[in-house]
Amino acid sequence: MSSARTAGGARRGSPDQAPRRILIVRLSSLGDVIQTLPLPTMIRRSFPEAKIGWAIDMELAEAIEGHPDIDWIHRCDRNRWGAEAFDPRSWPRIGAEMRRLAREIRDVQYDVAIDAQGLLKSAVIPYAARIPRRIGFAHLRELCSIFYTEKLISRREYFRTDRHHLAHMMELVRTIGCDADACEPVVPAPHSESVARIRAMLARMDATAPLVAIAPFTRWESKRWPMQRWLSLARRILNETDANVVLLGAKSDRREASEAMDAMGEDGAGRIVNLSGETSIRDMYALFSMASVTVAADTAPLHVAAAAGCPCTIGLFGATSPARTGPLGAGARTAVEASPRLACQPCLERTCRFGTNQCMRGISVDEVFRQIAEGFARINLGPQPHSFA
Repeated sequence: MSSARTAGGARRGSPDQAPRRILIVRLSSLGDVIQTLPLPTMIRRSFPEAKIGWAIDMELAEAIEGHPDIDWIHRCDRNRWGAEAFDPRSWPRIGAEMRRLAREIRDVQYDVAIDAQGLLKSAVIPYAARIPRRIGFAHLRELCSIFYTEKLISRREYFRTDRHHLAHMMELVRTIGCDADACEPVVPAPHSESVARIRAMLARMDATAPLVAIAPFTRWESKRWPMQRWLSLARRILNETDANVVLLGAKSDRREASEAMDAMGEDGAGRIVNLSGETSIRDMYALFSMASVTVAADTAPLHVAAAAGCPCTIGLFGATSPARTGPLGAGARTAVEASPRLACQPCLERTCRFGTNQCMRGISVDEVFRQIAEGFARINLGPQPHSFA
């Protein structure tokens, strides 16, 4: 990776000069990386001559590879280090690789680092790289604030459920003199190989029919909509419209996705395909650029779909707040919540304290299907009634 020399004049990293080299730190997860994508665009608009880097987990680097406003990508093999840390024989190699990453970042001679993640794992990276200005959140999570030279956004403000997290990150970039006007996330253009791969996966379907992507799986138990409702929704899409359906999930979701396909039986044969565990991030960019509607909980597919240009995204929200973590993108974005809304929403907890997930159970299939039909109408596809001829 190329390195750059520091220009003379004011002290490198001084707040009274325009920064020349800026590091963004957001290691994970994919949905959060997508929500951070407006930052390099904001920075580039304010400082067109600046060089912008991003430190990110190795597995997620392809989410930002080829981004027009990112000059350098620093790949952190954190997950492998964690998996191998229990073997003392790996410690010297892990230590050497950590030092190599810090040296790689240090050699760029960044003026300032913006920690958009705000956790210990992200805060230590610019500190270890000896970046002079290190800007982060003052919420005191995991004591990360001790590694910053400048701290903003109190814990109370950070966890407000009526303010989008992007607004918090915009406060960080304003600190370096950036004119942080709201903008949509920019994702790298889909690779031709990914476009061809997705088209091959969907080859058995009618290419002229609308495509609805559904992503039933979540890491948080509190975000789970019952699988039977996902199946009912898929059947309604297939029986009441001409749309095709694609089922999405991670490799870890393959077994449950296969069971869901078995439960569908012959319903919609040839019009529903299971791509769980089969798509890379680049593939997802290609797929969502082809989809008409995406339905998902507050998970990565929802955010990737909105950013990648899916014209209609429908998010199912329970434990989290659409006002705080709703998807970003130019298309129509609809949040569906329990009706009536529960007093405990949003709890921001991974598991329901009452063990019921009632906030998700309170979302009806009828309401989600209605939003899909309205989505078709908004994007000029009409209601797409099924032809039984």
